[in-house]
Amino acid sequence: MSIRNRIAPILAIAVTASLFNAEIGAAVDSLPGPAQSTVLQSATRLNVPRAFPVGEEPIGATDYRPQDHLRQGLEIPESTAHEPSGNFQLICTFSHFAYDDPIVAPGRPGQSHLHTFFGNTGADANSTYESLRTTGESTCQGGPLNRSAYWMPTVIDGSGRAVVPDLISVYYTGRGRNTAGQWVDVAELVPGLRMIAGSIPGAANTDSRHRWFCGTNQVKARTIPSSCDADEEVLVTLDFPDCWDGRHLDVADHRSHVAYQRYHPTTGQPYCPSTHPVAIPKFTLNVYFSHEGDTSDWHLVSDRMANTRQHPDGESFHADWFGAWDPDALSTWTSRCINGQLNCEWGNLGDGTGLSINENYDGPKRVRVPTRPGG
Repeated sequence: MSIRNRIAPILAIAVTASLFNAEIGAAVDSLPGPAQSTVLQSATRLNVPRAFPVGEEPIGATDYRPQDHLRQGLEIPESTAHEPSGNFQLICTFSHFAYDDPIVAPGRPGQSHLHTFFGNTGADANSTYESLRTTGESTCQGGPLNRSAYWMPTVIDGSGRAVVPDLISVYYTGRGRNTAGQWVDVAELVPGLRMIAGSIPGAANTDSRHRWFCGTNQVKARTIPSSCDADEEVLVTLDFPDCWDGRHLDVADHRSHVAYQRYHPTTGQPYCPSTHPVAIPKFTLNVYFSHEGDTSDWHLVSDRMANTRQHPDGESFHADWFGAWDPDALSTWTSRCINGQLNCEWGNLGDGTGLSINENYDGPKRVRVPTRPGG
């Protein structure tokens, strides 16, 4: 089945998963005072720093014609102002496996557990914002318009083979109303921002916002389901933080420069804490796996790391993101789809254009685990 034919159920599951995670993960905090509210109102419209000045991106970042990677003549998506919300969704397929992690172990190839990469085909331990923007193809819709890298710990089946996911759905949403009931715009994702969300391998992770479930019944749990029918996919979903400190592209723990929004205890309206005042688009990562009714013996490589706490199968799920969007494409979907409160599906940018359609991954779904370099 083509990716396009599966887009409707993917979107339905993404919305359900996002709402579920918001319900179980919302931190109920006290309402910010007047002074803090003023800061929050203005912070969402900050001119956030760019890694390179406009028009001065590194050589190679514009070695493509954007129009070659856009669909033209699309309808403007329907408004979601009545909800209120703003949505933007795209699809990426599998790229490669590597024992690399350019966020946790930069410049140290082969020093990480095995990761499954999506997006930029050249992502490795030496990746930087500049290298991602200037090199590599992309398995995401829009090709070089989204050279971002996404990665997760690899799933291993009972025979010791690596499981190749069918695809990932990246579902961006806006913030909605603030504590005063007013719609709040979000800031663009600053170029070069990177972050990790989900469990920390070796830790208890009682607050991890990932959930595994079967595609049909959608009963969510912290571990890989063992009873999905063979004709339904196994999914895992994870919400990334949606508040930024406004200063750091990364920090030592790769997490504390971003935070999850909080919710007013009476109205339920979201707001960003004063430590992280810049509202950014929240994205939910949804990963889809085909199977043959044999998921009871699947696990993540991060579940069974040597010399650390062992996890039940799938409990240590986490994911990394290293942003490398084309600035114009990023600005368009942020302003038109998220802040413009439109329902932008299938890479629709909300301005009559849309990201080009990527190809299905047509390789094997179970492969021998790659040999670690130097191993």
